[in-house]
Amino acid sequence: MRRSLELDDRLSRAAALFPACEYGADIGADHGRLSCFLLESGKAERMCVADISADSLQKAEILIQEHGLAGRADFRVGDGLNVLDRPAQAIAILGMGGHTLSGILRDGREKLRSAALVLSAHTDMGLVRQTLAELDYRIETEEIAFAANRFYVLLRAVRGSEPLSEKQLCVGPRLMESIQQYYPEYLRWRAGLASKKQTPQGKQEFAWLKEEQERVRDGKND
Repeated sequence: MRRSLELDDRLSRAAALFPACEYGADIGADHGRLSCFLLESGKAERMCVADISADSLQKAEILIQEHGLAGRADFRVGDGLNVLDRPAQAIAILGMGGHTLSGILRDGREKLRSAALVLSAHTDMGLVRQTLAELDYRIETEEIAFAANRFYVLLRAVRGSEPLSEKQLCVGPRLMESIQQYYPEYLRWRAGLASKKQTPQGKQEFAWLKEEQERVRDGKND
């Protein structure tokens, strides 16, 4: 009997944020582990498993076939949300830079409809948050994961509007509301990166992160 698929902290949190749905999409699925888990767990009745790389998609297809789930997956090679030929109730986009992710959202805005979004970018999460606001999405929750010796921010966004300050775009509005696991370490890590940016934007980012570090040290929830 095949063992259930195990996910690292990043993908595990993404799966937890992904809402139960009839049809979901994993854009940039790469190895397909997230899609396989969502199908196997029953969170998604059916998944669109998509990647711009045919080689990566083949790995995902093999994995999902090995778990006996290929009959519930639509495999698509293509760019961004253009692969969707039917509405998805939930869409995950992970494992890329913030500029790329934001471009996918903007270019595919007509395909989003009212789908819940589970997103994570290796860089420029502030840009992702700004893009969501421009597309009339509000951030419902944000979490920090630690995997492969680095931190990741994952968020779930739903249709709606919420004005965000520049500091909230930079740090994360939901992260600033509490002190969750990994947050102090994440702030130190980001502040260290920001301290090396010799630009006005970098200096402002560093100042906001130091403010958050002080809040965390004081144990205050906003």
